[in-house]
Amino acid sequence: MSWARARSQSQKAARREEILEAAQSLFSELAYEEISLNGIAREAGISKANIYRYFSTREEIFLVIYEAEQIVFVRALINRLQQMASVDNVSEMTQVWVETLLQHETLLNLIPQLSISMERNSSVEQLIKFKKQGYTTYQELLESLVSVFPRLNQQQWIMVIQCTYSMIAGLWPLSNPSENLLEALRHPEVNQPPWEFESTMTYGLSALIHGAIAINTE
Repeated sequence: MSWARARSQSQKAARREEILEAAQSLFSELAYEEISLNGIAREAGISKANIYRYFSTREEIFLVIYEAEQIVFVRALINRLQQMASVDNVSEMTQVWVETLLQHETLLNLIPQLSISMERNSSVEQLIKFKKQGYTTYQELLESLVSVFPRLNQQQWIMVIQCTYSMIAGLWPLSNPSENLLEALRHPEVNQPPWEFESTMTYGLSALIHGAIAINTE
């Protein structure tokens, strides 16, 4: 396509979307830290200078991708929660939550980068937009969680969600080690498997919810 400078709002929106698609394409093949603005520009077929018309950093691009992935995940989780067979069922809820997470691998790959990279290297303006959308998205999730699990109120569910994201940020990288780490784990003097995400996350989330219930009854 021609990369003449976009002038209309629709042209600018299309350019912005093409940059996001280029970044997503690279992210499906490369690790986050291996992707640069130069690489995104090459993938999109434009100059790095053109990217600066829409995003000031690589991290801002991925912040937008994260936001979109987060919305899709939360809506999918809400849909699954509304189909649960019973209320206040910790086992069913944790199974639904973890199964839904595993269907959104892009989000899982981005969560560990949120606080250490994307939020540290984005403009205040972009972060305000991101946080406002995030609060709206999670308000919808909170309402759904309270409806299917009324033993915990919204404030308690906020704490559970925050702890859950903290677990994901640590557990997902540990469950997906580099080739060098895999080789080290296979060494006869180590001989240890990598961490297993699904079972560990299910256990951790269940422990969080049961702990919140216990605190609630003290």
